Amino acid sequence: MTGRKIAVALLVPLLAALASLPLVHWETDFLSFYAGARLAGAGQLYSLNAVHQIEAEYEREPAQVRAYIRPAFYALLLWPLGKLPFRAASVAWQVLNVAAIGIFIWIWRRDRAVTIVLFMPLLIALALGQDVPIFLAVFAGVVCLLRKNRLFLAGLVMALCAVKFHLFLLLPLVVVAKRLWRFAGGLAAGGTVLAGLSFLVYGNWVPAFLAMLRMNEEHQNSQTYMVSIAGLLWRAPHAALWIASVFLAAAVALWFGIRKAAVDEAMALALLAGVLLSMHAFIYDLGFLLPWITLQKPERAVQYTVAVSVAILAVAFQVPYAGPLLILSASGWEIGRNMRSGAALFPAPAAN
Repeated sequence: MTGRKIAVALLVPLLAALASLPLVHWETDFLSFYAGARLAGAGQLYSLNAVHQIEAEYEREPAQVRAYIRPAFYALLLWPLGKLPFRAASVAWQVLNVAAIGIFIWIWRRDRAVTIVLFMPLLIALALGQDVPIFLAVFAGVVCLLRKNRLFLAGLVMALCAVKFHLFLLLPLVVVAKRLWRFAGGLAAGGTVLAGLSFLVYGNWVPAFLAMLRMNEEHQNSQTYMVSIAGLLWRAPHAALWIASVFLAAAVALWFGIRKAAVDEAMALALLAGVLLSMHAFIYDLGFLLPWITLQKPERAVQYTVAVSVAILAVAFQVPYAGPLLILSASGWEIGRNMRSGAALFPAPAAN
């Protein structure tokens, strides 16, 4: 697909991103990022009172607080947006995310632009003011650098995904299976720099960050809305044991699946497994399934897209356990189909 056609395709998410702002009265999750950007370097980044003072002007419900639950360095990266009026910053944020979708398409799969821009979790992420598109673009950039054997630089860029570290917990398996030691070195170097920036922004930020994460989870009761193993098993007896067992089994399966896979599919599989096994994965995080889905044959990609959309509707209508069951069943069915037919467990991706 040419650049002009991709630009036309991007009109769909751009309209969705901008139209959503007045429809939700400008109350998106970006408000918490905006508060973080305003508080960068002020020493109050993880103070609910300080965040509330900024957000209260824009929230219709005065008592509502959208806590800032990202690492401290992210607030510094967003600092320029904090210098803008809130509505101007919101528009800039939406345009930035749509541009990130364009970058992801251009780097990852230009021939799947329509599938990508119509993928429901991605549109939901835009409507909610989330940052999923930005990190999809970062992920695609990392894989592009890996393909070019620029391993250390790829690791440096990958460090930015520490903002959503809980979705990349299985990445070390790819590093070991593919012997990406220079990539690991770049990742460690980038992580060290970002950690240093975080200490520069907030001082000893880790205890306050973890406390805010814990408080946010308890306040939201977020397991109810998860589309992952956690969402399926959190009410089961001995839930922690069950979740740990499934995580270990999935990690073993992933290890055998990625050893002979191309690096782009190995990375996409690790990300897919990270989302499905995460303790914190909402419907918009299903946008991170796109790298793997778009590597499949077109008919398979359509089927997965439909399964994800149905799962989202099930979560929206609060059908108990339906979301994670549908996503996990679709993944299990595909693996079983390949095993019965004698095909590769993870088929090679089509050429871009």
